[in-house]
Amino acid sequence: MHKKVLMNVETVYTANAFAIDNQVYVAAGSETTPEVFLHKFGTDETSLVADCPGGVMSFVPQQQSKGHFFSVMGLFPPFVGAEAGIFRHVKNASSWNSKKVVELPFAHRCDILQFEGKEYLFSASCSQFKENPLDWSKAGEVFVSEFNEKGLAEEPKLVKKLFRNHGMLKAKMNGKDTIFVSGAEGIYYFDFEDGNFVPKQYFDHEVSEFGIIDNDGDGKEELVTIEPFHGNTLNVYKFDDNKWELKYQDELWFGHGLSCGMFNGEAIIVVGNRRGPLTLCLYKAKDIAKGVFNKEVLEEEAGPTQTQVFSDKGVDYILSANQLKKEVAIYYL
Repeated sequence: MHKKVLMNVETVYTANAFAIDNQVYVAAGSETTPEVFLHKFGTDETSLVADCPGGVMSFVPQQQSKGHFFSVMGLFPPFVGAEAGIFRHVKNASSWNSKKVVELPFAHRCDILQFEGKEYLFSASCSQFKENPLDWSKAGEVFVSEFNEKGLAEEPKLVKKLFRNHGMLKAKMNGKDTIFVSGAEGIYYFDFEDGNFVPKQYFDHEVSEFGIIDNDGDGKEELVTIEPFHGNTLNVYKFDDNKWELKYQDELWFGHGLSCGMFNGEAIIVVGNRRGPLTLCLYKAKDIAKGVFNKEVLEEEAGPTQTQVFSDKGVDYILSANQLKKEVAIYYL
């Protein structure tokens, strides 16, 4: 496995790869400092996103307005986020404009869904309010709002309350793209009914992060989870006889940065440990029926925060924000 460091970022937390007009970019941001960067993949071009407060949890592109992005910023360790919110960033020829567009205390995740010719911003907080980092007495909230090239076209609508949100994933349900979110109550996805996004339960107990992938090529997707919040187990479930059955489990230490994808023709699971061994690990199914997976350590002493499996020009990559090494790195064959 080869490794290349794309950027060095102090206390890096966010790392996200995406394509704009067939060009892949990697966004990366710090959990503590105002450092937020947009890197043009395959080149040496890296741009500093101006006027950011730090505490970057998510950074995603608008698809219908090139050079426009949304992010979650203002959530600092350990869960200091009363001033957090949703920011909009516009990249001009030689400068950036960044502005908070939604006040959302303890904002944690955001993503964009294209649906029936429109774009919707989903955003989630991990709590409405916290007296201290250990206070989880108030549920977080999930909002959705339509937007266009000028920004938000409507006030965010509350679509779900959820304790200890950590995960958000864009994936297909019943053949259609939707947004999934996770928390103490389980995993939910959103159906569009009578002009509104309606939450439907997908999984019924506490999940920190999750992925959905067909590990064994049988045409049925498995659910991969970190449990519980910042949890100590990696789990793979298969949906059989109208229920989820646990097929594989491995130990984690402050599990973080879970992603799934196809890598060199094989389904893989990537996950990090932010405590204990601090490793970045890769899993491949060998025999799901017998609960056998192969495990490979990609990086020692990394403390990964976010990972992603992506492809560019026929090559598959694993992206990782290795916080302890202050680096955004890719791994490839």
